[in-house]
Amino acid sequence: MAQLSGYVHELASALKRKDGQRAAELLSTTSSAGLIAHQLASAGRPVPTGQLSAQLPEPWSDMVAAFLRCLVAQHNGERAVACKEFREGYAASLASMLNADKSTESEWLIPLALGTAATLKVLSSMADEELARKGAPANQLSECAISLQNFFRGLATSKSSQAKKDASVAVVCVMMKVYFKLNAINNCKQPLQQIELNRLFDNAKEAHKVTLRYYTGRLAAYDEDFLKADEHLTYAFEHCATTSPNNIRRVLRYLIPIKMLLGVLPGEGLLRQYGLPEYEPIRRAVKEGNLGLLLSSLESNQVRFIQSGTFLLLERLQLVVVRRLFRKVALVHAQLNPAKAHQVPLALLETALQLQGIEKDPLELQCLMANLIFRKYIKGYLAYKSRVVVLAKTEAFPILSAVQLADPLAAT
Repeated sequence: MAQLSGYVHELASALKRKDGQRAAELLSTTSSAGLIAHQLASAGRPVPTGQLSAQLPEPWSDMVAAFLRCLVAQHNGERAVACKEFREGYAASLASMLNADKSTESEWLIPLALGTAATLKVLSSMADEELARKGAPANQLSECAISLQNFFRGLATSKSSQAKKDASVAVVCVMMKVYFKLNAINNCKQPLQQIELNRLFDNAKEAHKVTLRYYTGRLAAYDEDFLKADEHLTYAFEHCATTSPNNIRRVLRYLIPIKMLLGVLPGEGLLRQYGLPEYEPIRRAVKEGNLGLLLSSLESNQVRFIQSGTFLLLERLQLVVVRRLFRKVALVHAQLNPAKAHQVPLALLETALQLQGIEKDPLELQCLMANLIFRKYIKGYLAYKSRVVVLAKTEAFPILSAVQLADPLAAT
């Protein structure tokens, strides 16, 4: 095959020159190697390992053979086989080379490592989809995570190469995507701590900064640190490329609930601009103190919110909405009974909820108000026997950023 001979010759030349960028281009799944794999698959021929061994040095001949077998398997629709060939025959050897040489001499491998990390994630996701359809265990993404750790270790632990350390940020971005997809969120903390410890964030590309901030914000929300989540997600939103509306929408799906938990409502124009109509009734429910509207919106969009990972965040808005409703009730009560403005009967809140189609028995309502007071949504105390909430005379409704949003008993 003349085309294979020309491809291998060009690759051998790039490897000899240590031209990592050109080698990475030739060893990408979108290179001319795809056409070679197509010809091999169509003819039913195996990958000519002898020709590769004659033209390429070790271990590259075996690695390229595995790479071509991966592409042939892909052409044949065997995604799991393709993923395994790429991971075990190609990616593992490349990671071993990086870990064996931590000096600046192997910096030329950086483009290859970054391209391999991104490709491995894509192949693993496709393989797991195929395995799931067949009813087999979908474990390729988990294997991918282990491989990515090897690449990260080979880059981040270099003592003499700052370029490798900087490149490790790109691998961490891929790791974050994999860990979140696997729901192995706690695994994110170690590589993020490594980046912070080595102060690699400042030198990272803007796209990588946005990705890291996005996942750090999601991780903070998972840990119920909503102020930190707001900080990181806001950065991701403000610095995300305007040419990537899908990425902006992805950030907003988390940033909007966080902002509402902190008392900041999104504008209607923002929701329209980025195609997030499912948040409009929730925004209105929070603004109006309409618990019935919030619950019905959560129910009608439950599948969508669960799939995007925001359902539990949005559920937390129930206390924000009840607080808003109770504040309205307290204001009306103060106008009608100025002498007892700070003593609000629970029966008034019960009636307000009934008007929204929500029935709560007296004990449930008292527990709800006790929770609001305990979490500092409201300053005051509950007079149990008289079923009255006695509000503080100053700042009875603190700003939401000062509220105990996290569960105060979670750590006990």
